[in-house]
Amino acid sequence: MAEESEWLEIIGKSLAFLCVQEISRSDPKRVPDLVAKVKFLEGIGLSTKDAAALMGTTANSVKTNERQREKKGNGSAKKGRK
Repeated sequence: MAEESEWLEIIGKSLAFLCVQEISRSDPKRVPDLVAKVKFLEGIGLSTKDAAALMGTTANSVKTNERQREKKGNGSAKKGRK
């Protein structure tokens, strides 16, 4: 039973990886960067840790990139309002 569960987890993660790869190929604006890809994977049920690992990084790195992107976006918005 445990072996079956492990295989189902492997199959599920493999399918999730294939989905994000196909979407990034067919609709690159939908998942333009690593953070967007991880968010997409989280949206279909993976944990941040698992989604980051599938993309070849760590959850902490994704969070750092997300914070940097938000800061950069907020800075641009402030400059545009002046």
